[in-house]
Amino acid sequence: MSYELKPDETIGDGLRRIIRKQIENAICTSKAKQNGKDSPVHETRKHLKKARAALRLVRGEVKKKAWNRTDDCLARVGEMISEVRDAEVRLETVRQLRGFLRGKKRSFEETEELLAFELDSFLAAFSEWPQEAEARLSETLEQMRDWPWDELDCKRVRRNVQRTYKRGRKVLDAAIEKMTTKKLHAFRKCAKELSYQIRILEPLAPKVFGELNDELKTIGECLGQLHDLAFVTQRLWSFRGDKQGDRILSALIAVRTDELRATAIALGERFYAERPRQFARRIAQYFSEWETAPDFAANGNRVATLN
Repeated sequence: MSYELKPDETIGDGLRRIIRKQIENAICTSKAKQNGKDSPVHETRKHLKKARAALRLVRGEVKKKAWNRTDDCLARVGEMISEVRDAEVRLETVRQLRGFLRGKKRSFEETEELLAFELDSFLAAFSEWPQEAEARLSETLEQMRDWPWDELDCKRVRRNVQRTYKRGRKVLDAAIEKMTTKKLHAFRKCAKELSYQIRILEPLAPKVFGELNDELKTIGECLGQLHDLAFVTQRLWSFRGDKQGDRILSALIAVRTDELRATAIALGERFYAERPRQFARRIAQYFSEWETAPDFAANGNRVATLN
């Protein structure tokens, strides 16, 4: 419930709560210890991405300079630890690929060892990042206190969701026209952002929005694995190895890449088949139904603010 609107709050109060909570979570997880599963770097970046997706729903309601300053801060903190996360991803991906091999798992142990050493080096080089992240994010939280949350209405939110959908559709078309790792990654970011926004709005129509979010998550997972495989491929080239393990790993990556790319594009074309205005009309319909639902009619403060 922490990353979705609640029936007992205005839409402005809900988005303020969600954005602030994700930034606070980012500060908290940045100081956590490595637990072997979800790294502090990964969890921090995830909270920052969720905060930025929610932030885009209030775009246009807040003064442009203030909004840009907040968005830039969240982006820069994420970029500050991007190299560490990239190193984590490369190592995790190689370990996952070992599960596809039979009797040849030792053939690229050297590659795995090199990637593990690379990750340790990045962790040592960026050991002070939690302190810097906390300082920047705490300042951002303070700057957001005076934002006009009470003035935010459903129309503004609908327009911003439409903008996210339209951008994703455009990026998908560009990726289909010329398939590159960079364009597919851009499409992944758009799909993930829309997924987060749909998740926030899910209480408007739980069944419909839940299905939309499931579709976007599947697309995002396929594209995420594609991106991870591209990272590993890039690092293999930098090693300039021609060992049996590297050849086996490269062949496995090529097959898996083709499968994931075909699946992601097919799912993406189906999801983004509607024109942006058609998609926005559906969103508007669910907002209207949510605002007038009998279950919420008794809460005059909330309904009055949404109407």
